[in-house]
Amino acid sequence: MAYYRMKVLDTLTITEKGQAQFPASWRKQAGLVHGGPCDVRVLDDGRQSLLITPRPQKRRGAAGFLTHLEGQTVAFPKVKRHTMPFQSHS
Repeated sequence: MAYYRMKVLDTLTITEKGQAQFPASWRKQAGLVHGGPCDVRVLDDGRQSLLITPRPQKRRGAAGFLTHLEGQTVAFPKVKRHTMPFQSHS
């Protein structure tokens, strides 16, 4: 296992409920100043180490959604239509 060099050793305290506040310098560098999701993986190194990786922030809203759909190379399959029992068969 490769051990990586750390610039500064920061302390992270976890509460009894499992909540934690990460160091401000790391949150700023990772773009998590206002919080956000992270992926956590357990490393099998015998020291109960965790690998914490910030997830990329997803855009909210439909901005750029139409452009994304127009760029798709595979079309959606045609939907087979049917008449509901309470509708007339005209």
